[in-house]
Amino acid sequence: MTLSIVACDPDTGHLGVAVHTGYLAVGQLVPWAEPGVGAVATQAITEASYGPGALGMLRAGNDPGRALDTLLGRDPLREARQVAVVDVGGRVAVHTGDRCIPESGHAVGDGVVALANMVEADDVWVTMLEAYESGSGNLAERLCGAITAGHRAGGDLRGSTSAAVLTVTGNVDDPPWSRLVDLRTDDHAEPVAELARLLRLSGMYDLLGKGINASYAGRHDDAIAALHTAVEHDLGNAQAGFWEAFAHLAAGEPDTAEALLYEAVGDDPRWRLLWERLRADAGEGPAESTGG
Repeated sequence: MTLSIVACDPDTGHLGVAVHTGYLAVGQLVPWAEPGVGAVATQAITEASYGPGALGMLRAGNDPGRALDTLLGRDPLREARQVAVVDVGGRVAVHTGDRCIPESGHAVGDGVVALANMVEADDVWVTMLEAYESGSGNLAERLCGAITAGHRAGGDLRGSTSAAVLTVTGNVDDPPWSRLVDLRTDDHAEPVAELARLLRLSGMYDLLGKGINASYAGRHDDAIAALHTAVEHDLGNAQAGFWEAFAHLAAGEPDTAEALLYEAVGDDPRWRLLWERLRADAGEGPAESTGG
C-alpha cells in the first residue's frame, strides 16, 4: 500500500520520515517524529498508535527493538503491519509481517530503514535505501529523493495519490511539537513531484522568515541578504519582493524600498494597503505614490 523511509542523520542528529502511497492523506497516519527522541513509519494495514506508542517508549529509555517488540506483542494483527523505528542514536528496528501484500519488504542501513508493501517491483526498498545513501542535501531532501527513486522503480500498484515528509531536530530540549519540515500532498496526480516542489518552496519561505525576523530585530544587513536570496530563489514570489522592500525601508532606505516595492507588486491595492500599515507602524507616515 505504501513505501516509506525512516532515518537519523548522523551528522546533524536530525530525524525524519518520507512516505508515498496510493491512498488519501498519507501524512495523517504514517509518519511520526519527535525532536531528540526518534522517528517512526507505520503502514500496510496501518495502525497509527504505533507512532506515539514507539516514541513514548523511546522517550522512556527503551531501544527501538524493545519498543517495537513490545507493541507487536500486544497486536493481534501484527502480521498485517509494517513498522520501522529509529532513535536519535541511529539504532533501528523494523517489522514486515507475513500478511503484508506482496511485493513487500525492507532494507536496513546505518541509521536508516526503507520499507514498502503492495508495490509493483521486488526490491523497491533496496532502491530507496541506495538512493538515500548516495543522495545529497539535508535530511528532508535525501528522504524525498529516496521515495522518488522508489516510486520510479515500481511504486504503489494503485498509482499515486499522496506523499509526505516530516523532519525534526535531534535536540530533546526542543518542544515535542516543533518541526524542521512538515509537508504533505494529500491528493495530487503527481504527489512525489509536488512534494519535491513544496520542499524547494519551503526553503524559500525559510529565507523569508529569517529575513523578516532579522528586520524586526534591527539586523538590517542580515535581513536584506536573506530576503534578496529569497527573491532570487527559483520559486521566489511577490511576497519575497515585498519583504525585501520592507527590509530596505526598515534600514532607512526609503527610495530603494519604494523601487523594490513597485517591482514586486506594482500598484496592487492589497499589497499597497499592507505597505501603508507597515510604514505607519514603523513611524514613517503615509507613503507617496510611486506612479508607474
